[in-house]
Amino acid sequence: MSTRKPEHGAPDVSLDAAPPLTPDAAYTAAVRPGLSRRTVLVGGAAAIMAGVAAGSAFGPGAADRASAATARAVPTGTIADVKHVVVLMQENRSFDHYYGTMPGVRGFSDKQALELPTGHDVFHQPAAARTDGGAMLPFRLDTTRFNAQNADGLDHSWGGGHTAWNGGAWNRWVDAKSAQTMGYFTSEDIPYQRALAGAFTVCDDYHCSLNGPTTPNRLYQWSGTIDPRGTQGGPATDNPADYEPVFAWTTYAERLQAAGVTWKTYANDEVGDSSADPYVGDYGDNPLWLFEQYHRALASSDPAQQELAARAGLHDGWKPNSGKGLDVTHLLSQFGQDCATNSLPTVSYVVAPYGWSEHPAASPDYGAHYTNAVVQALFSNPDTWASTVLLVNYDENDGYFDHVVPPFAEPGTPDEYVDGLPIGMGARVPMTVVSPWSRGGWVNSQVADHTSVIQFLEHVTGVREPNISDWRRTVSGDLTSCFDFSAPDPSIPGADVVPGIEQTRALVAAADADQAKPPIEEPAIGAQTVPVQEPGTVRRRSLPYRQHADATVDHRTGRVTVALANDGRQGVNFLVYPNTAMPFAAHPKTVPVGASADWVWDTTTTGGAYDVSVYGPDRFLRRFAGTVTVGGRATGGVPHVSVVRDTRGRRTLQLLLENTGTGELRFELVANDFVEHRETAHVRGSRHKTMHWPLDEWGYYDVVVTADGVPGFRYRFAGRAER
Repeated sequence: MSTRKPEHGAPDVSLDAAPPLTPDAAYTAAVRPGLSRRTVLVGGAAAIMAGVAAGSAFGPGAADRASAATARAVPTGTIADVKHVVVLMQENRSFDHYYGTMPGVRGFSDKQALELPTGHDVFHQPAAARTDGGAMLPFRLDTTRFNAQNADGLDHSWGGGHTAWNGGAWNRWVDAKSAQTMGYFTSEDIPYQRALAGAFTVCDDYHCSLNGPTTPNRLYQWSGTIDPRGTQGGPATDNPADYEPVFAWTTYAERLQAAGVTWKTYANDEVGDSSADPYVGDYGDNPLWLFEQYHRALASSDPAQQELAARAGLHDGWKPNSGKGLDVTHLLSQFGQDCATNSLPTVSYVVAPYGWSEHPAASPDYGAHYTNAVVQALFSNPDTWASTVLLVNYDENDGYFDHVVPPFAEPGTPDEYVDGLPIGMGARVPMTVVSPWSRGGWVNSQVADHTSVIQFLEHVTGVREPNISDWRRTVSGDLTSCFDFSAPDPSIPGADVVPGIEQTRALVAAADADQAKPPIEEPAIGAQTVPVQEPGTVRRRSLPYRQHADATVDHRTGRVTVALANDGRQGVNFLVYPNTAMPFAAHPKTVPVGASADWVWDTTTTGGAYDVSVYGPDRFLRRFAGTVTVGGRATGGVPHVSVVRDTRGRRTLQLLLENTGTGELRFELVANDFVEHRETAHVRGSRHKTMHWPLDEWGYYDVVVTADGVPGFRYRFAGRAER
């Protein structure tokens, strides 16, 4: 079969061509006019709990499950308690597109977002067609008014992705993707995805690995590379023909097999790539089909090789269409059986058919029902659930906007560039970490990408993946900061926390009913509004960052040196932006643990003025703006501000205010975010003063410092002080 996933817009398969899902009496309420999706979930909880004794589709009822739990191994309080990792990679949604309004995450209320040369933040994407300011703001894909659930996809090619990236300026999304790129959902529109993320841990700095389409990103998750040197079929920067053997490098599954670690691919084997029926097959989303060695294994008479092919999900021919594609328990029957019988392997890859994958125009509600079937299968056996981590992520962002500029490597970094362009990372995509060790509404802001999944598996299995580049290992976390292995909660969440299977089946019916609504529309001229995040509190994991950036001014030479340093336990990719006098673009600086780096501005070429911003992980931001008088000490006060590098975990940020001039200075410190606070400080010539700036509950700060009588001097410090 030679089907190829298109890179521009929706795939060559239509939900409209599929047999309609007719709602039955159990969920007709979902399509009543005026009844919200959230009401469907909340209102259905009582019915689900009332029916719990009847059992789930995958096993006994909750009461039976509780009484039937067998004796478990004594927990060690470490990652050794993880016996199973299930990886469900869905399709083509960006983080802001799904979670931009979610409480507590780095979403639409982000005051540390990139500022564009226009003076607006990155949410104001340039759009020449807009006569109401020349910019397109994020706008809601309102499922109460439009057929937003079934909206088409956008350009998500390698070329289109790099056009939007624009050297790190991140300001050509509308040019590259169309105005629809700015569309987003609220909790009203995608209640299940929000409920699951809110019940467990959501990662808000998790990126796709490559700034481009599906297959290359899946290759990163399954193998740690796209073969950028082109020695074994790569570099893979777009989608090759599905099911054809075109690559030859070693995948992580092969390394697991060689080490004797159990693994398995769960994918429907009917029809094929979902083009004939979008609800069966695997949509060509199992990348192991693309490797020569698995095809050789399929043709081999060696039992070990046959086992390799079987575990990978390869077979000699597709089964006929069963006609049961709308029954998720049928699609996931083997997975459900293995969960119920304590037969789950150490590592499981779950691959959905197109109609259930959430790839536009496949609906989020269908994906919710499929994901919930996976979740409920785990819940069906308390022993399985108590020892399992489920990672739910998305391969790439389709063409949907996300506001956080992704990390990328310096030019010349081995295995991180193809044809002069950085491979990635790409835009943020959703990642929800579901497990007994990640419950409770946590947000994790450590930088991660699809290679982080393998890095986590390395900890669980002891099997290392050498394909992952040194740069990725430096800046991408291993997901272990998402967990507290010392405090698991293995109880089965109720339907009021994680909706039951009947509730998400109701969402499927709602998505079908939405097809009668008009297509989505962008806001009319003059009708744009700034999106607002929903209120609410979250908990935040401690992270391994202690990053620093300070500016030093040499008045003899006119050089301003931005000194970057890393006292943490994880490498940091800083992005340095000149805000004036130079082309607006990102200058990457990767600083490993214990290292430092400099970025220099020569103000003799810019009339003495400088204005530079530095962005890093977890809302880290520095901005240094001022004017240098070259050749000696200026008359009057000469201000300088820096952060005291304190490793003792103080509960305040220490700011050193210096006056290297002759006259007295009055510094003003004003909060920009996190706390409401303002201070002034008087510093005489050739003196300094240390100020203690308050942090919020989780250690965040954002303060702007100016000096009276010194036009243009403005230093800003934002980030998190880990305690």
